[in-house]
Amino acid sequence: MAFIAPAGTPISFGTFSAGLARGVMQPSIDARLAHALAQHSGHQRCWLMSTGRAAMVIALQAMRDAVGDPRRTEVIVPAYTCYSVPASVIRAGLQPRLCDIDPSTLSMEVQALEQFDFSRVLGIVTANLYGIPNQLDAIERIAKRAGVLMLDDAAQSLGASLGGRPVGGFGDVGLYSFDKGKNITSLEGGALIASDPKLSARIEALHSALPATPFTKTAMTIVKLGAYSLLLRPTLYDFVRQLPGLGLGKTKWEDDYPIQQYSRPLAGFTHSLYGQLQSLSKRRRDNANSLSAALRAVPGMQLIEPPVGSLPAYTRLPFLVTDASRRDAVIAKLNDAGIGATASYPSALCDVPEVARTLPQSDLTMPAAQRVANSIVTLPTHPYCPSDLPARVGQTLSSIK
Repeated sequence: MAFIAPAGTPISFGTFSAGLARGVMQPSIDARLAHALAQHSGHQRCWLMSTGRAAMVIALQAMRDAVGDPRRTEVIVPAYTCYSVPASVIRAGLQPRLCDIDPSTLSMEVQALEQFDFSRVLGIVTANLYGIPNQLDAIERIAKRAGVLMLDDAAQSLGASLGGRPVGGFGDVGLYSFDKGKNITSLEGGALIASDPKLSARIEALHSALPATPFTKTAMTIVKLGAYSLLLRPTLYDFVRQLPGLGLGKTKWEDDYPIQQYSRPLAGFTHSLYGQLQSLSKRRRDNANSLSAALRAVPGMQLIEPPVGSLPAYTRLPFLVTDASRRDAVIAKLNDAGIGATASYPSALCDVPEVARTLPQSDLTMPAAQRVANSIVTLPTHPYCPSDLPARVGQTLSSIK
């Protein structure tokens, strides 16, 4: 049976070959990619690293060093986001603090953020999950008013914008990721972008001290990238997802990942795909809009509303159902129909043991984030989605009693 993968970016043989050639033959390809990302974000500098998680650790360490106030050890993060965010905060030697979210937007709840005691806060980290911009202008204003730094985490949102400004370009430092499942991918890789001279100097110093990614690891990733480009196709993905031990779609706590510089050969793949970013993003938006229209016709499905004036990138299309049991039925039915629906992150951060033990009592209950964790479903939006997918989704969901 053909099965539509939950997320991914198609890589043609031509793109794979061109990316490999650029990575091997062009010594400056990493600098060209960094320059393109800096221009895209509106920042002045860009640094490439081994993963998005590694980039976040470096960003947080640079923020701590640039501020230079030992009392400022807290980093406010959304109560529902990727587990790698609090893991990076902890690995950087800082303390995560949680801000509950608005279930209708998945952004940090602005009023809750405004009520924080910022006396020990170093910075605020956004989420921009699934390529949907947060309330970035409001978060940016709060950060400036409170005198704290803002890290605009656009790991899932390269290509999205709000009010004409690129996501990743808000605040003091931005982050992009090229890990698997992102808008463009080399299966690993990340980038930081910034403009402030003091903060940039600290990122530069930390980045320069990083070891290079070992050649053997790069070679293995290129092999995996070749397999990925082939097996993401719906006619083959059903076989892949049934292989034991791959852990596809599983969310687990990881905090022991290497922090290294980005591999130049992999930068060739990312640079090749970056040239297709606009067309890939438009295809994802078109697919998301068609799926949204189908979902609106099904009772009990709550869509996530992007901010006014935003242009999402839609790595996936999220929506909410009434409760966890109905969510499980929805995902099971969609998967049986060959549609890669997922529950995304299974817990609010306050319910992740590794995070909870670092939190103050006030952060241990996050009602909106807990509701989202129990009711969210995401649908694929990538270019391998067939034209009849919205109709299939609507028909499948309408059959659930």
